[in-house]
Amino acid sequence: MNAVCPSNRQKLPALHSLLLSLVLATTSVAWADEVSRAQMMSLARSVLKVEVVKEDGGYSLGTGVSIAPGKFVTNCHVTHDAEEITVVQGGRRWPAVSELIDQEYDLCVLDVPTLNEIAPVPLASARQLKIGQAVTAIGFTGGMEKKLRSGMVSGLYSLNGSNVIRTTTAFTSGASGGALFDGEGRLVGILTFRLRGPIAYYFAAPVEWIVPRVANARSYGKIAPLRGGNAFWARPLEALPYFMQAASLEANSDWDELIKLTEKWSEAEVANAEPWFLRGIAYTKLDRREGAVKAYLKAVNLDPDFGQAWFNLGVAYFGLGDNDELLHVLAVLHRLAPDLADELSLKSGATLQ
Repeated sequence: MNAVCPSNRQKLPALHSLLLSLVLATTSVAWADEVSRAQMMSLARSVLKVEVVKEDGGYSLGTGVSIAPGKFVTNCHVTHDAEEITVVQGGRRWPAVSELIDQEYDLCVLDVPTLNEIAPVPLASARQLKIGQAVTAIGFTGGMEKKLRSGMVSGLYSLNGSNVIRTTTAFTSGASGGALFDGEGRLVGILTFRLRGPIAYYFAAPVEWIVPRVANARSYGKIAPLRGGNAFWARPLEALPYFMQAASLEANSDWDELIKLTEKWSEAEVANAEPWFLRGIAYTKLDRREGAVKAYLKAVNLDPDFGQAWFNLGVAYFGLGDNDELLHVLAVLHRLAPDLADELSLKSGATLQ
């Protein structure tokens, strides 16, 4: 099957069973506990609509985020076919005069020198995120209405010096290039792609992939349609990062193939807890609880702060009737992730004395 651009440009190479959408947008409004409504409203003023006139006369929409005076980061797939790019806010329009392009990461920066009054957002590194941490996304639904949605980090995948971020914030069309903020209101990611399936997966590219080059004037070129090159996530299935191949198999409930993939993954990345965690999920789905316990134990040994792996380990012990080990996991979770500890207690009926 194929990846399809929000602007209906040419199809990218086949991704076999992997269904990816380039179009992203937030849906309903909700607020992360750590970020006040006032703070989010202030940050939202730095998230603008991006309008593109394409070389074929067509038109596409996306989102851009102010990261430096007159500089707005978006996705390259938003601007891929552009002959003209305009940044829009409240009915006012400003033309982009040049563009910094990184097609591999799908991150482009628009130079809009006449728009310096928009405050740049605070920046942070995706490397400091933790699974379960609250995040808030801002983007333009359908390219028309700015929406905010809060959720949490559901996955972190090491790639090229940072982490690709998976979140529970749901995206549809229009918010490509939108902002993902951490609990302190700092930009950590750019909403970039999603994996469709029975369970949707939403991904953001780490903002630090592009930040070091923003101030270099020689990095910018004229606005023109992009030629050649695909983003890291838009390659043939066998060339995708392991985490994307695994997400496809998980979304399609192909548990036997997921086990095979995680075996290769764990051999290639011996210090990575994620393949062991996903193998535990696959064993659980196949009702192979002892295998799941071994996999989850390996995951928490590699990453002792992996709260969800501890939780899943506790559920597996509960299924095996191993109350002593269940209580041990519960004690760890009370220190590490109290919410998960409460959930495990509710599920298993186990409590600490």
